[in-house]
Amino acid sequence: MRTFAFASYSLYFLAGLVITTIGSVMPQLLAHYGQSYTIGGQMVFVSAVGFIAGVPISAWLMNVLKKEKYVLALAAIVIAIAQFSVWSLPPFGWVVALNFLNSVGAAAIECVVATLMMEVFVGRRAVVMSYLEVSFGIGALCMPLIASVLIANQVWQYSFLVTACLGIIMAVIWCFISFAKEGTEVAESLDAGIAPPPMFKTRQMKRYILFAFVFLIFMYSGIEGSLNHFMSSIFLNHLEVTPYYASLSIGLFWTAMVIGRAATGWIIRKVNYASYLRWSMFGTLVVIVMFALWRDAVVAFILVITMGLTMSGVYSITMVYANHTFPGMTRLVTSLVTAFAGFGAAVFPALIGYSMDHSGTVSAVWYIAGFAATYLIILLLGIGRFYRNQTAVNLN
Repeated sequence: MRTFAFASYSLYFLAGLVITTIGSVMPQLLAHYGQSYTIGGQMVFVSAVGFIAGVPISAWLMNVLKKEKYVLALAAIVIAIAQFSVWSLPPFGWVVALNFLNSVGAAAIECVVATLMMEVFVGRRAVVMSYLEVSFGIGALCMPLIASVLIANQVWQYSFLVTACLGIIMAVIWCFISFAKEGTEVAESLDAGIAPPPMFKTRQMKRYILFAFVFLIFMYSGIEGSLNHFMSSIFLNHLEVTPYYASLSIGLFWTAMVIGRAATGWIIRKVNYASYLRWSMFGTLVVIVMFALWRDAVVAFILVITMGLTMSGVYSITMVYANHTFPGMTRLVTSLVTAFAGFGAAVFPALIGYSMDHSGTVSAVWYIAGFAATYLIILLLGIGRFYRNQTAVNLN
């Protein structure tokens, strides 16, 4: 199973590269085509719609191709074709369409790999998902660093060539990967102790809690997607740093994300899901508010690093928490989480891009703070209260 796990981590690394490629070179791409940030936000929206579409497409392909590994190989090929094409700098309409196609491939990778890992490593879901997210974070970290070097040498479009080449390599590797679900791990859990899955009295309550989890992912992905695509632009406009240092801001953000995700695998063995999410999002909200109020570049870089640490494990632990709450529904829950992650990454960056053009960068940052506050409210007053009521009933 080690080969399977390593290949899965490598695909998440590719997904991390893909997710941040456009954002890393967004100012240069828009300048090359003479487009505004509003158009950039709309391009991100189209990309995220592709991500949403990739979820049912990947489910359909699994039914057609029968084996998940062929779906993953095909997804890697789709990414390679899209990235090679964007590298050639075609007309802008083609860039938007290719970015849509690219996101379909990324969604298929994230949905299929996450589902497989949830099914294979049952007792270690949070730990294994943290490893996947570390791989994703390393990819998201490497791309801005690569892009900053290419930008400095005025060949920023070669960022797309990097992901294209890796996509081809991963497609070949996954054609030869083998694994057996019959070997699913059922050993003692390595995750921290938490209340047992709840007993839902009505279908309406079950749907309400499922919707609450999906909404949390929707909000979180809006925050992360907005930062991925507009972090460098926010630094350029809000702090007036050079393009080189602006591009490095997202690199620092993802460096902190990688470190935090590596630590999550250890922390989650000591802290339960609810406490982890509560304190992570509270810290994120505080940092974003401070970022909006402070205009010193050095302080802003420190805040970005802190934000990366506080946000690092939120996506994976929210997904694991949802799967814990709904046992036996792994495929449905993981597919919904992945789809609405794409939906959040579609809606909010479009709003942020429009806000930056029409009401300024500071307003855009305050919108992001609002997203974090909404996540925290739903977690505390929705899911948290539901679990507290369940505990009270069990005690009585």
